[in-house]
Amino acid sequence: MELDDKTDALNTYAGMRPEPRREFEERFDISWVYHDNALEGVVLTSHEIKAAIDRKVISDVNLIPTYQEIKNHKAAIDFAREAAANKRTRVNLTLVKDLHTLFVREIEGTEAGRYRKEIPLHRTYFHEIAQPNRISYRLNKLLQAVGSAEFKRWHPINQAAAFHHEFMSIFPFPDNSGKVGRMLMNYFLMRAGYLPVVIHSIDRQRYYESLRGSVQGLRELLIESMENGLDCGLRCLSELIAKPTVCVQ
Repeated sequence: MELDDKTDALNTYAGMRPEPRREFEERFDISWVYHDNALEGVVLTSHEIKAAIDRKVISDVNLIPTYQEIKNHKAAIDFAREAAANKRTRVNLTLVKDLHTLFVREIEGTEAGRYRKEIPLHRTYFHEIAQPNRISYRLNKLLQAVGSAEFKRWHPINQAAAFHHEFMSIFPFPDNSGKVGRMLMNYFLMRAGYLPVVIHSIDRQRYYESLRGSVQGLRELLIESMENGLDCGLRCLSELIAKPTVCVQ
């Protein structure tokens, strides 16, 4: 109920003036890209993210792969938002692979929608993941469960936590499984009208541990992260709205 009340308050603030809302959304997406990459062990700067999103000319050719990954991430965010707003969208294999395709677009050495063929020896995550020959079966089973009447009765936060926990246990792709999984987790939240949850980099270890444990640990982390995000959002929007409007004559 607290989260619902804060979400309503955030939506009220966001509807007051369009300019503060646009600025808040820009800041939010920069934070989202930053922390989501940090969970993968990739540290970006706000300047790199903003420049890539704004499509500025890259002066250092060594940054081209990084900028492409940032642009892909922003495209995936926009795609997930549109999917969540469309009542006809279904969480199926097409949606999963479409998201993966966006994340790996024009990235050398990647193949869109291709499942893992092995369990990597050196990897960012340290929880148990599915054997390659079980990926297709387990992913299809998860997607079937999403369409069940029981799953649809759950609260959106429970849906998001349960789906993400199992998706990460499957870990279908050799790259970007974490990003795809968290984007799908946020799909369930955005579909219900919630602000997307951004798990901060300082909670990286706790996030990893929640994937090793029960879904309850992940659910608690989501709720805390959602509350922190809403509190920050309310402060940010109230400050932006309070800023005097500059009149150009």
